[in-house]
Amino acid sequence: MPTPATDVAPQPDLTADGIVAVAAAGHEAWRAVALSTEAVDREAAEEAVLRLYAEALPDTTPPAIIWCRSPLEAARLVVADANQFGTPVRDRIRDLPWALGRARLAERLGPREFGRVWQATCGDLAPLMSTLITRIAIAVEQQTEDTAERTALRVALTHAVHGQLDAGWLPLYEAAGLDSGLGRMARSVSWWWPFENTVILTERPLALRLDDQDRLHHGDGPALAYADGLAAYSWRGNPLTPEFGQRLAETTAEAIRAEENTELRRMMVEHYTPERFLKESGAKPLQEDEAGKLWRMDMGSDEPIVVVEVVNSSPEPDGTFNIYFLRVPPATKTAKAGVAWTFGLTEDEYQPLRQT
Repeated sequence: MPTPATDVAPQPDLTADGIVAVAAAGHEAWRAVALSTEAVDREAAEEAVLRLYAEALPDTTPPAIIWCRSPLEAARLVVADANQFGTPVRDRIRDLPWALGRARLAERLGPREFGRVWQATCGDLAPLMSTLITRIAIAVEQQTEDTAERTALRVALTHAVHGQLDAGWLPLYEAAGLDSGLGRMARSVSWWWPFENTVILTERPLALRLDDQDRLHHGDGPALAYADGLAAYSWRGNPLTPEFGQRLAETTAEAIRAEENTELRRMMVEHYTPERFLKESGAKPLQEDEAGKLWRMDMGSDEPIVVVEVVNSSPEPDGTFNIYFLRVPPATKTAKAGVAWTFGLTEDEYQPLRQT
């Protein structure tokens, strides 16, 4: 069996609390690695991958190195030319070291302590990394509408190592003395594909934008973008189609009024800000009650637009409350009547439960 890349003796004198302390000291550095959009040092990355191959696959010839601008470009290359690259070796380069390291740590710490240490060292970054990996994979697959090609891209993605996004678990392994070339690779590149004869390395993204809740979020373009055009649009963690993401960046009061989808209109209003939307629409407050506030926007020769401004009763994770604007019939006289209409009820029939 080839010598695994993590065949490094654990530090027997480091207790569970010691591992947590070491990982905590390096937490911000690992977060910076995970979210980095800096251009890679190609020379350093190539040295790291050749060293890793020498450690993990000592009996093989050093691989040829190919650079791609994104996971999409790399996955397409794998689909087109995989037979030239040799056998995929992710299992020997990444999966075996990961499994051996986990088994050693679980035996060393015991199941309960291992769970506690994992949560303390990886509980913050691991969910974020998992989300980003999933969103990138979806963005790659969405680049084609051909079912066969999409399946081929999905298979190609299974052979990838996630580079900087392996920061979800590497902090624990390194703190426990199980460091390997995988840590060096995570600090050097984005996704990469190890094959027996060839390794494909990808550049980091040009943009990676999160909100204060660590959700992919941006209103003026893609929240995640690579140099070849691969991109993911997102608003407070909600995936957006590229078409709507581009429209969101160019939102106007007129576009908001024309949008029929309530959820999309809410995002547009949030991005534009409710105050600006109402001001630029020439809206006039008509009435306010416990259900919300009723606004009217005159539309010249067309019928006026009447909307109810309502506040969601359930707070978001950050403690804020979403504001919705519900379009209602022009003849609506009260906010309560407008909200009732959205449920197919009259104002008298609409009796929502009140919190006490």
